[in-house]
Amino acid sequence: MPPLQRFPRWLLLIGAMTAVGPVSIDMYLPGFPAIEREFAEQGIEKTMSAYLIGIALGQLIYGPLSDRFGRKPPLYAGFTLYALGSFGCTLATDMSMLMLMRVLQALGACGGMVIGRAIIRDRCEPHEAARAFSILMAIVSAGPILAPSIGGLVVTGFGWRGVFVFQMVFALLLLIAMHVVLTESRDPRSISPFSVPTITLNYRSLMRDRTFLGYTLAGAFGMAALFAYVTGAPAVLIEGYGLSAQQFGWLLGANGFAFMAASRINIVELRKKSPSELLARAIWVPAAVGAVLVVLTLVFRVPLWLFVALQLSFFVSVARVTPHAAALGLGPYAHIAGAASAMMGALQSLIPMLVGFALAYFNNSEPTTLAVMMTIGALGAGVSYEWGRRGRVMR
Repeated sequence: MPPLQRFPRWLLLIGAMTAVGPVSIDMYLPGFPAIEREFAEQGIEKTMSAYLIGIALGQLIYGPLSDRFGRKPPLYAGFTLYALGSFGCTLATDMSMLMLMRVLQALGACGGMVIGRAIIRDRCEPHEAARAFSILMAIVSAGPILAPSIGGLVVTGFGWRGVFVFQMVFALLLLIAMHVVLTESRDPRSISPFSVPTITLNYRSLMRDRTFLGYTLAGAFGMAALFAYVTGAPAVLIEGYGLSAQQFGWLLGANGFAFMAASRINIVELRKKSPSELLARAIWVPAAVGAVLVVLTLVFRVPLWLFVALQLSFFVSVARVTPHAAALGLGPYAHIAGAASAMMGALQSLIPMLVGFALAYFNNSEPTTLAVMMTIGALGAGVSYEWGRRGRVMR
């Protein structure tokens, strides 16, 4: 395959498609109070949970669809569904209707996530795929930086429903861009029937592949560690350290810059080393950073600057792991790249969700508790990697 250009148009488009997921989460956060006031209901968080569940489960359908019908047709269907869900959100009259429309949004948005990974596998061998995933991470990381600010402006100027109008227009623009920019990437010789026996067989073979599972779970637990921070940090930093909501928003935005820094480091190092070499060197660094944070919070009250510095180092170290794990996990599965991407995406959505539930149960607003949950996720990534590399297929 030809070397990957610096920023090919198709990869920029995949970045925009993939960013729909986080943008759909972060952008409507500023509207939470207004939604609860208008509906005279509490529990806006339920709409977030519904969206995450839809993202996790919907991927398992799009993968086999794209292996059978190609990458573009399911993308057209997915973003049409997302646009309809966004429009439905603008018409919501109560929390139940909003939650239902958010599920519809999620079932559309996850198509871009799973098929985007499959397209990278179609076009790139593992070394180039690791570069592509690193570039993709830099593009997608702009979402958490920009989305809350844009959402705040839209909510202030047009109300919370304006956020979903914005998302609907975004989906329509993506549909046009896909038609103009994206060419079909699935090998026409690799058509996997869309039938229950075939889908079951493909997913079973993936779940029996110890190496694939090792790479996938390494990425999943890495994402779980980050999700633990995002879930638990508001209580620790706002209540414990006294940050304002605006200051906390700036700190969340800084995490996007941490991802960009990691992306740049990955791209530079891939010029000289393979993804497997870089992953072997990086896999235990997040656990080490997390352990330092645990020990320090046990010994004394960590000053804010040091807590933030270690947290950003943690984000950078995790982001050094996930692109390589994705590239290596998908590498052997060119013939069913959609199904492999779907299984990877589903596990990497479900496991962080479970960690978030665990943190919600154990969270006591203490920095040590948050640091422990982050470190557990990082240790899970390291253990999964070591387990996976010891054997390919489970008998």
